[in-house]
Amino acid sequence: MISKNDNVTLVDALDKVLEKGAVINGEIAIRVADVDLVFLGLRLILTSISKAEEVSGKSFSNPDREFTPHQSGAGFTPEDIEYIERLQREIRKAEENIPKLINLNSPRETEQGLAKLILTLVELIRKLLEKEAFRRIKRGTLSPVEIQKLGLSLKAVKKKIKEIQAIFGIEDEDLNLDLGPLGNLM
Repeated sequence: MISKNDNVTLVDALDKVLEKGAVINGEIAIRVADVDLVFLGLRLILTSISKAEEVSGKSFSNPDREFTPHQSGAGFTPEDIEYIERLQREIRKAEENIPKLINLNSPRETEQGLAKLILTLVELIRKLLEKEAFRRIKRGTLSPVEIQKLGLSLKAVKKKIKEIQAIFGIEDEDLNLDLGPLGNLM
């Protein structure tokens, strides 16, 4: 349970929505000059795959079968190994570029601001996906191959973010935006 004194970030709030699920019903009428021209009826269900599988009893990665946790010891196919090796090469490449100083006569503030905005959004999405990945691993719904691929993919994205941060001189704390009364983003 979260108390008033705990700092709740936007990532935490969005993760809670994904973990529990939310249904949004709405209707929008677009009108021009007091004339209704377009009607949009909307029903949106927003939830994580693990919650959807739990509620429905179906696997969303393979809708034709019922949901069952993967058995450990599943073998790696040659395609899996190739994919994992490619991710590991990308991670090494990003790690090599991070410490390099890139002197572009200090990138313009607009470029840095745009890079900061994009990286903040990517980091927000990465953190939400990471939280869902941990839930799926904890529930035992992923095979060892899927866990390996997922872990390396998330690590590769994190390293690429670090690489771009180094290029634009953006620190980790620069990505944690202060949303005023809503608190911090992450």
